[in-house]
Amino acid sequence: MSSPAVALVTGAGSGIGRATTELLLARGLAVVALDRSAGSLAWLDGRERAVTVIGDVTTESANAEAVGAAEERFGRLDVAVLNAGVPGSGLIDEVDLEVFDRSLDINLRSAVLGLRACVPAMRRAGGGSVVATASVVTGLGGEPRRWPYATAKAGLLSLVKCMAIDLALANIRVNAVCPGPVYSAMTRHIAETDPGRYEALRRVVPKRWGEPEEVAEVIAFLASAAASFVTGVWIPVDGGISASNAQVLPPEHCRADHPTGDAFPRTSFLTASLVAGDDGPPPVPARRLLPCPARSHPVLGRRRTTWPSSMTAGP
Repeated sequence: MSSPAVALVTGAGSGIGRATTELLLARGLAVVALDRSAGSLAWLDGRERAVTVIGDVTTESANAEAVGAAEERFGRLDVAVLNAGVPGSGLIDEVDLEVFDRSLDINLRSAVLGLRACVPAMRRAGGGSVVATASVVTGLGGEPRRWPYATAKAGLLSLVKCMAIDLALANIRVNAVCPGPVYSAMTRHIAETDPGRYEALRRVVPKRWGEPEEVAEVIAFLASAAASFVTGVWIPVDGGISASNAQVLPPEHCRADHPTGDAFPRTSFLTASLVAGDDGPPPVPARRLLPCPARSHPVLGRRRTTWPSSMTAGP
């Protein structure tokens, strides 16, 4: 019997990283889960084909330790899911440059370090697949005030293209997923409290937030042999945002007293800060959104059946 494929997942403690780890384990892969918090990986305790590594993805030592754990425990490394990420925003002449540096370190530099650690192991294994997590709005376009995050994610997408070319003859494929608004630990406070969350969903065709499991399914495909002729691509998993060119107005256009007469905020799904007038933030429209699909559907698949009320209807 052949041994299972072995994957490394960074940022495996929550959100898309955790969903991907769970899915790969369910499909028979062995997984090395890397995260900075031991508590976030406690759910993997006792799992036979799972190894946890606690470390900082922005350091060479943590990435080397994770790859070493894969080869020591399972004998090889076939898949790397470079998923670790953090938000970052602010006006360019006001934000502390530490915000920019942190965004570059975690959203871009960690992927470089992950590749440097993983590629030699994949060469020894005869090939492999690398999947990076980017962003559909900030990676493929621009977004108000989120230049620290957008710059890093755009760089990540360019890195994917270059690595797909450089590593092709080593039988290593490199691709990226570009999620849209996905409900996770990083976005929960925005999904449930940001006054612009209803207008944001106007750009999402299904009129709901995505689930981490839906992104994980695409990652699993890119990691598998089913995608053997796919490399150097960016796949949006965004509920149709990229189909509408991700139309966004900058925050200063969201004032209730703006000359356009537009009283409704049109912030992006991850822009938590709106420009408020003297009397507070602009009003939010009462808008009913489409209901969540049922638990299972022959085409749509599994979906969340219970949603926070703030994610499905206007106030």
